[in-house]
Amino acid sequence: MGMRMENKKRNIILFVVLVLLAVAPYLFHNNYQRYVLNNVLINVMLVIALNFILGFAGQVFLGTIGFFAISSYVTALVTTTLGMSFWWGLLASVVITAVFSFCLGLPTLKLSGFYLALMSTGFIVVTTDVLKNWSSLTNGVWGISNIARPVIFGHVISTDLQFYYLSFVMTSILAIIAIVIEDSRFGRAFKAVRDDQLAAEIVGINATKAKLLAFILSGVYVGVAGALYASFQRFISPDVFSLQQNSLFMCMLVIGGLGSVPGAVIGATLLTTLTEVLRFMREKYLLVYAVVIIITLIYQPGGLIVFLGQTIDWVKSKLTRQPRLRKEI
Repeated sequence: MGMRMENKKRNIILFVVLVLLAVAPYLFHNNYQRYVLNNVLINVMLVIALNFILGFAGQVFLGTIGFFAISSYVTALVTTTLGMSFWWGLLASVVITAVFSFCLGLPTLKLSGFYLALMSTGFIVVTTDVLKNWSSLTNGVWGISNIARPVIFGHVISTDLQFYYLSFVMTSILAIIAIVIEDSRFGRAFKAVRDDQLAAEIVGINATKAKLLAFILSGVYVGVAGALYASFQRFISPDVFSLQQNSLFMCMLVIGGLGSVPGAVIGATLLTTLTEVLRFMREKYLLVYAVVIIITLIYQPGGLIVFLGQTIDWVKSKLTRQPRLRKEI
């Protein structure tokens, strides 16, 4: 009963957040604000992808930005070099990124903690170096431009508002699928491995398969995000995919709430917006992030999603509390 109530609360929070994102473009009208909103949705997909590995399966993998770079370049190359449509680029991006995540996941299943984090950092460095130096394929530091925009029933998605709602539909679908996976036996297997791998294996859960599935699901989600990012920006270069950007995804997940899909959405939305608000601080905005993370870990280690759940419980208790009757003298 308690689990059902928690799931219901989680679903309500996700629904409310998605509704707010749906109406956001009508609250923020200028092109720059809508540009930021598009980046919000892409980051939401990336943080949900990271949540599969870190939040659900408990693996300290920090290489999301490496997968993001691969998926973005796949879409860019398919639409420019091969001259194919965005949708073929999206399909290629999802498949190739999932294959890369599978191939990277296999040799890393024996690693955990610090060693896995160190390996994933090396993966990012290798990926960016390849993108910079394989000029014949990636155009090196000059990047790739004129990436195709999506075409739906003959209509080119050209404006930021149109692209936003295309991204919003995809983000909503991916978030709902992530909720379904969390409530399935696969989600329970992820969490069992995260909480106690030995105990999970004793009761018959294949920890190796569970971790590998988390990697593949993460790759699929990053594949969609990378395709949308490349098409929206219409230009990508290796400089975009930095270790610093990867750290921001971790911050978004921790502040929103590890192991929570609505938490991933909330964390990505708030910190992407905060990054733009603090743009005038240049690199110093990371100091603000550090302070926010420290405060969150000390006072609300479950993230903002736990705080929202507690707030909902408090409001419900106030609304359902019976008025006290005065005692007659």
